[in-house]
Amino acid sequence: MPRGSLNVLDLKSLRCFLSVARHGSLTRTGIELGIAEAAVSQRVKSLESYLKTKLYETRGGRVRLTAAGERTAQLAVSVFGEIDALESEVNGAQETEEITLSSHDSVLRYLLPDRIETFYREHPLAQLRLVARPVSETLRLVRANECDLGVIPEQPIPKELHFRAMARFLPSLVFQKGHALARRARTDFQALVADGAAGRYPLIILEVQREDARLQKAFEQLGIPFNVALEVSTVDTLKHYVSRGLGIGVISGFAVTADDSERLDVVQVPAEFGGATTYGIVLRRGKHRSSLLKSLTAALLTGPAA
Repeated sequence: MPRGSLNVLDLKSLRCFLSVARHGSLTRTGIELGIAEAAVSQRVKSLESYLKTKLYETRGGRVRLTAAGERTAQLAVSVFGEIDALESEVNGAQETEEITLSSHDSVLRYLLPDRIETFYREHPLAQLRLVARPVSETLRLVRANECDLGVIPEQPIPKELHFRAMARFLPSLVFQKGHALARRARTDFQALVADGAAGRYPLIILEVQREDARLQKAFEQLGIPFNVALEVSTVDTLKHYVSRGLGIGVISGFAVTADDSERLDVVQVPAEFGGATTYGIVLRRGKHRSSLLKSLTAALLTGPAA
């Protein structure tokens, strides 16, 4: 329905509601915005009046968005993204804008450096913020437009997001240098799996491998016991404990370096045993992409393959 020229959407009320949607609390929104809880409530009521619909309900002290509220929050993210893009374009901030990329530590440490270096050769004034987060948190940040893009292993994602594949990698087994199991793995991987020998040794895994459970499922499908001894945060830590003989590990092929051969035995899992993982970029659908963000995306997608 057409509205009068003076009856326009109040962006303060919309931003206030978006904060309520993120926090699930009027109190926490008030703290973030520096206004009273009553003022938060009033602004959201004003937005509801403008939109002529109920946006949230309060149950047990928590805010629950209605279907209209969920849709309004999604569109608000896009609205403020466009406003930010407009300000950047007008102010000529394209080459100095900050771009935030979220991914797991191993991806930031091993998969992205060459691609980031390529990007910086073309845009030396760009500001990149690389944050190490679990996959679930990366998806939340990108969906809420709190970061610009993420790099994750391919998996089901919310409909508001879009995945673009970068490269596919086979997993590798890592052993302490001279480990008897490594010799067997190189000469007859099929026999190693068939007799379950790998399951008799303690396993060192990454937190992210526990999070998505794919490694455990792969072991179960091969009939190998998932005998976890240590769970660590980074690939470097996993390699360190493996080199000390405290267990064996499974890492993605992109995390294997030339230096690893000095202290580890590394055996790539044959393709016929499965386990290959595609990594790629996740972006919010409809997100405004500045020329700098487009350039970063291109550098990530055209980097070295597996």
